[in-house]
Amino acid sequence: MIFKRFRVRHEAKHLRARVESCVSTILELDKHLGKGKIKPEIIQQFEKLKESLQYVSDDSVDERDINRIEEATNQLLAEIRVSYGEGFAGSFYEGEKH
Repeated sequence: MIFKRFRVRHEAKHLRARVESCVSTILELDKHLGKGKIKPEIIQQFEKLKESLQYVSDDSVDERDINRIEEATNQLLAEIRVSYGEGFAGSFYEGEKH
């Protein structure tokens, strides 16, 4: 029983780390591309999201929501690759990989 609770808690932290990774990737991409390439309103929303993640409890994170966030991040990166070439978005994010 204790191991099951630990596993659930560990999985929730992993899900949260995946969201943090997506947000950080978008914010780093904005820095890499230069101001104005991604609409400022979008970047403001991601900055707010990054700040508010500290108040989200691990057990309130849902894998389906995380999958949607990751999919949207991957779609944005794919569009950037089309616009700037395959080599552009190679490895600019220095954070932890999940």
